[in-house]
Amino acid sequence: MKTLYLIRHGESEGNAQRIYQTPDAPLSPKGKEQARILKERFKHIPIEALYCSTLKRAQETAEIINQVFNLPIQATPLVNEWGKPTSLLGKEVEGEEAKEFHTALRSRSRDPYWKWQDEESIGEVRDRTDKFLKEMKRISQQNILVVMHSLPMKMMLSIVLYGPEHIPFVQGSSPFPVYISNTGITVFQLPEGKDHWELVTFNDHAHLGEA
Repeated sequence: MKTLYLIRHGESEGNAQRIYQTPDAPLSPKGKEQARILKERFKHIPIEALYCSTLKRAQETAEIINQVFNLPIQATPLVNEWGKPTSLLGKEVEGEEAKEFHTALRSRSRDPYWKWQDEESIGEVRDRTDKFLKEMKRISQQNILVVMHSLPMKMMLSIVLYGPEHIPFVQGSSPFPVYISNTGITVFQLPEGKDHWELVTFNDHAHLGEA
């Protein structure tokens, strides 16, 4: 049975400041500690392949966890965070321009490829995350760890639960109202002889000792 462990990166400086992040946003001190705690949790899991997004906060998280495995880290933009409008980068998530962006998205929910400015459309996020899940079916390794981001992980959850044709209503920056903790673990499995991933675990963050 193939198992896919999806990890949200540790807390970044941008998460702590509640701003839209640039690709080079690093982990915060708390985020580095979260990654070190998560590393201990994976000591006895036989991971055979390690993927991460091309964004710095995910790569730093992967590097810390990889101290256990010493595997090649395979960076891929297929699991990058949703690319936000350039005009929002560095600005507050709850700011007025952000509210205007999300209001516009909600008004165009039936057009998944609509764009407000130069951002990545929600349909494009769906397409690339679906491509990644299909690629994971084809690789030979059975236990795969992926360090990624909240929105693409939620999109993968939507694909697994409802199918790749389904694009959920965009409420804020999330396809549905669920929260994924920094270093939270979501697990999909692909049973032998089956073609569809199954959800086993969602947002397990017991290692952080938080409610």
